[in-house]
Amino acid sequence: MSESYDKPDFSGILRKKGGTIKAYRRRYFELRGKHLYYFKNETTKQPSGVIVLAGARIDPDPTKKLQINIKGSKLSRLYELQAESEKEFKDWMAALQSSIQELASVGKTTGKVVEDEKAQLNADKKKSEPVFGAQKKVSLDQFDILCVIGRGSFGKVMKVRRKDTNEVYAMKVLKKEVVVRENMIGHTKAEKNILQLVNHPFICTLHFAFQTQDKLYLVLDFLSGGELFFHLSEATRFDTARARFYAAEITLALSHLHTLDVIYRDLKPENAVLDRDGHVVLTDFGLAKQQVNDNSMTYTFCGTPEYLAPEILMGRGHNRAVDWWSLGILLYEMLVGLPPFYSENINDMYDLILKSDPQFPDHVPEDARDLLKLLLNKDEKKRLGSANIDASDIKGHRFFKGIDWDKLYKRQLTPPFVPQIKDDDTKYFDDEFKQEVARDSVAVVNFDDSDKHFDEFDFSGR
Repeated sequence: MSESYDKPDFSGILRKKGGTIKAYRRRYFELRGKHLYYFKNETTKQPSGVIVLAGARIDPDPTKKLQINIKGSKLSRLYELQAESEKEFKDWMAALQSSIQELASVGKTTGKVVEDEKAQLNADKKKSEPVFGAQKKVSLDQFDILCVIGRGSFGKVMKVRRKDTNEVYAMKVLKKEVVVRENMIGHTKAEKNILQLVNHPFICTLHFAFQTQDKLYLVLDFLSGGELFFHLSEATRFDTARARFYAAEITLALSHLHTLDVIYRDLKPENAVLDRDGHVVLTDFGLAKQQVNDNSMTYTFCGTPEYLAPEILMGRGHNRAVDWWSLGILLYEMLVGLPPFYSENINDMYDLILKSDPQFPDHVPEDARDLLKLLLNKDEKKRLGSANIDASDIKGHRFFKGIDWDKLYKRQLTPPFVPQIKDDDTKYFDDEFKQEVARDSVAVVNFDDSDKHFDEFDFSGR
């Protein structure tokens, strides 16, 4: 059986259960020799992932109707696929078994197992490139620690340099003991899994993840342009063009997350960071949530007080509409200098969020006011963005008139502000952090992971 790129050996629709994502999703599959490619839909040209069949077993699942299980010692996990009819189930079983048998008969083997969920999207064009971590497991001793650039309740973020390539990254370090004590295991795993899944110009890229006995390490893009919080503090507020540009890029990022059934839930100026070219990038996915499907609700009370949507405060369940509320709060803050419902008394602020309408200074243009009223609708079902998962209603609003969304996505539009930095400078980071000693401190508590909380945490790059 030869692997042809003109016509697949067999193709069709199957429902695929995710690895880290437990819901079944409808996907288009193409069987080409030893490779079973899957795509988001039939018209998508770039595969979402590929399952290597060499050495694998294909079995029907006796407990689930129309389900096919693919497993093997060299595969990263069990793959669970469901057909949509009895005929399709039988046809797929026959095609897959035929492929397995023919591979076995000619002694074909895989030189490298291709991982799931977008980790090998560009495998064909990158076969000749060395993969960091392919020779040995990724570890802390492969990086030079340059300086501290941030700190949180669970650990800190450091600027690091990869020794063999001199590439600069941000390394987020989390203490396992604190993560477990604060009941943040699920959030931490979700952050890593979602970052591993996404691939977008305005969302921070996860390059590697690894761990020691006491700590977890996420190696991410180093974004040298500074947080929007920093720039808002310097400028008090942005002009309309600058606010529009950042809001547009964030809209594309949030829309991408929503197509993956991910709710971000923590949009604020501290988590929107400029890269060296001036484009805005979303970071910190510690509160992000993977929904079961587009209509499912989640009930966790989380987020930054000034940015909380009414449905979160009311505890009535929330979905992706909370992200569009937060976009409205951020856009207002960029234009005005403060969030619309801000009060030093947090109870008064919650009351304002639930009961008050935003007030607009004279300098806020009419089209911005109209968009903000639609984004800050207290009824999430009527909120702009709630009806269209691709955010087409937001992108089509007159406030964004003149934005070429295709060029924006391709980073072909010039940002209104370009950071004035030298190579990998840290001038836009707080001196309080940079003055700390640049080292990975020894954990005070010796963490016992006998419950294997973080068994599947490691990730060796795209």
